[in-house]
Amino acid sequence: METRGAQRISIVVSHSSKPNTDYFRTSPVIKGRDAFIVKIPKIPKRVTVEIWNDARGHMNNDPSFRIGKVRLSPIVMPYGISKIDDPKVNSFAAFSDYFAENAGILSARNSIYASPDGRFSIDYKDVIRDAEGEELTTPSRINSRTGVMEIAKKYYMGYTVPGRKAVQWHEYAHIHMNKNPSDEMAADKHSIAMYLCMGNPTIEAFNVWCRIFKNRASDNNVARWDEIRNYIANFHNEMSKRANTIAA
Repeated sequence: METRGAQRISIVVSHSSKPNTDYFRTSPVIKGRDAFIVKIPKIPKRVTVEIWNDARGHMNNDPSFRIGKVRLSPIVMPYGISKIDDPKVNSFAAFSDYFAENAGILSARNSIYASPDGRFSIDYKDVIRDAEGEELTTPSRINSRTGVMEIAKKYYMGYTVPGRKAVQWHEYAHIHMNKNPSDEMAADKHSIAMYLCMGNPTIEAFNVWCRIFKNRASDNNVARWDEIRNYIANFHNEMSKRANTIAA
């Protein structure tokens, strides 16, 4: 695309017929020519792409920018996961994709959703509450004894499909990947590794954790945010080096 001067341009890519199902959102400042790269590992048959100038709002034939050609191409990643051999991980990956894709339309009132093989369950709630009935600001948590995940629709409605996947992999990592189930930073890193290796957009990992930490400000979450940013920044280079080593 091309803009006349510096303009903050927003783009949203969403499911064409399923409400509350966005795949990509961003609002960068663009000056001159630039391009949006939208990664959707499992793209539906039709998506809706909305682009507008934040200063001018939604309008037809906005003269402040021009749209070039839209191209579709496969996601190419030398270190991507093309096949999951572990049946348990494969089961969760499929279940996680289904729930993330449909969370915007599923009921969240006394609703428990399970994977087809019964290995994993999500207790979908309007909000998550503590033992005294007080509402919590967390979008999700997992019971280390039962393995049942709790997810709050209040927050999930504002997350993109890939953002939901990142959150679900985080909860999965707590008891299925961590050495210490209570280690938040380890769960952060494990979940991001799984998320990125499956071809999901890097920007949505940043966006969802930024949203979560804004609602739960603390010194610990500031430290986690710094770790996440550094981990993501180094992840692609490190994995590319490993892939090149294996190929050699």
